[in-house]
Amino acid sequence: MANEAGAAGDSPSAVSVTVVQVETVTTVQSSAGSFLSPAPEQLLPDYVERNPEGGSAAAAAAEERAKIDLALLFRGADAGGINQEFDARLVAANAAPWSIVDHYFPHVEQSPALISWPLSVSSVVTADLDSSVSPEWRGWQDYRGLGVRDRNRATDLRVPVATLDFEASGLSSPLLLTVENGALTVTNRSSHAIARALLIYSHPGGVGVTAIGGLDPGERRVTILGPKEHPPETLLALARTQLAEFFAANVGSELALAMAAAKSIPFLETQGLRLIALLSDELEPVTVSFSSPLAGQQRVIISHSEILKPEEEARVLGVVTDPSVGAEQALATLGRFTQAKLEFA
Repeated sequence: MANEAGAAGDSPSAVSVTVVQVETVTTVQSSAGSFLSPAPEQLLPDYVERNPEGGSAAAAAAEERAKIDLALLFRGADAGGINQEFDARLVAANAAPWSIVDHYFPHVEQSPALISWPLSVSSVVTADLDSSVSPEWRGWQDYRGLGVRDRNRATDLRVPVATLDFEASGLSSPLLLTVENGALTVTNRSSHAIARALLIYSHPGGVGVTAIGGLDPGERRVTILGPKEHPPETLLALARTQLAEFFAANVGSELALAMAAAKSIPFLETQGLRLIALLSDELEPVTVSFSSPLAGQQRVIISHSEILKPEEEARVLGVVTDPSVGAEQALATLGRFTQAKLEFA
């Protein structure tokens, strides 16, 4: 659920800048319910930094781990003259311990208590990102706003979004998706009602999207996958429309289109079974504050649950135990959540 909260909007010192904060919480589980590494294989733009120390949260038996993707998009009330520096501070909104930040733009500084994130934004038009950059980043250009720059770099590169990825251990996924005898059961195990969700199944024959209605705390619902009666390219186009409409009910059509474009690859084009929902602010994993008061701040929290189906687990075991398949070939075969599948095996 997306809510707007004015940050000192009536103060004369507030700058005419609004920020949209999109947080995606990803969990991965086996069909038996054990939680696996949520870190996906990703194609990162050259300007995005990777932490050389690595970012995987420690694996504990049956302990849940979540990957947090945070995107900040800035907009100005007018087109001219905005050139502002913000020192953002991030703290965990729950008791889950954070791992070392995995990758980020711009540069961040992390301590045990918080993350410091110096940001520079301006009304200088951001250049279109080239075709080598993953659509997961280019998608934010649909919501073109102020350009974000890294203060620590000499280059004047400005891009449409600031990004930060890290893992947390012990962070509970509010929705649980289980597979039992071919039946898919969705359970809301949080203490908050969830208005809507999408069950998405993508495979070589196409992608299907099934809408799930409201779930009260503790409610379970058995669901089925939607039919696929069109060519794969038609199904993908329909799924993108459904995803945009799903987001638009909470955030409006303009931001929804950008979110759907940015999430098309991980949600629709990557093979797998997943559950998507928009959450209330009470389930926010990260609290972000800024050194300068803003005209407005909007938070969008996406729950993204991946589950390995039994047949996928059997395929993974077949690949890793086949002596005729080399290590590099096996890794290339396992797909986006390779680390989770190797953990399962």
